[in-house]
Amino acid sequence: MMKSLVNHWHEASAFLGAAVAVCAILFVEDPVQKCLFAAIVAMLLRFYEEFGFPGGFPLMGVRVLLGSDEPDSTKWHCNNLNSMFGNWMALLLLYIVPLLPGVRFLTLSAMMFLFAEVLMHLVLFNVRQKSLYNPGMVTGVVLMGAIGLYYFAFVFDASVLAWWDWVLAVVWFVAVFVFCFRSPLYWKLGDVLGIRSRSRRRLASPDGLAAKTGQPPRRKPRVKRRLLGASMPNASMGNLPFVLH
Repeated sequence: MMKSLVNHWHEASAFLGAAVAVCAILFVEDPVQKCLFAAIVAMLLRFYEEFGFPGGFPLMGVRVLLGSDEPDSTKWHCNNLNSMFGNWMALLLLYIVPLLPGVRFLTLSAMMFLFAEVLMHLVLFNVRQKSLYNPGMVTGVVLMGAIGLYYFAFVFDASVLAWWDWVLAVVWFVAVFVFCFRSPLYWKLGDVLGIRSRSRRRLASPDGLAAKTGQPPRRKPRVKRRLLGASMPNASMGNLPFVLH
């Protein structure tokens, strides 16, 4: 059951997003909490857009954020386990923890992070790839951008904040990002062996690489233990490991 959850965490995120949306509509009245719940829904749907449909974020993350053209996903030191850990832990720390009352900078940090997502998906990824779309762009720009604009236009009250709340807000979401996507724990989970994904085909075959590079194909012995979610048949990569975000 745990293996199935890990390999389908992005699909579970979509169902969770729908459930959270229904609960928020029915039971949440506070405007600040409405914005936080809306951001939670947008984050969960973004996970599905990046890893499910249309998918493709893992390979883009390797190329854009790590500067690697390595097509063999078994060499990325990342898998569905640390993908789930990084994304769900970031969701917990950035958007669920602020639901606890009394800590103003946490809510500010959550709303500021929405615009960080907009900048990454609207500018960084498209410029680096020279593209008009990247995995997660619709939810990252349209939904999360709209939530952030609504919050700061109609809900935000600067009078209740001190200057250190702004500093703490930035420090918090940077610290969360580092812990969730750069920490030793993240990379350790990415090297977990002995759990296989549903698909066992590689992203690119040796023959395909040989045709592209003009070099003779290199055959490798079959590896008995693979990384969780280590390979996918094409660029949709629903189960392909996430690198960082």
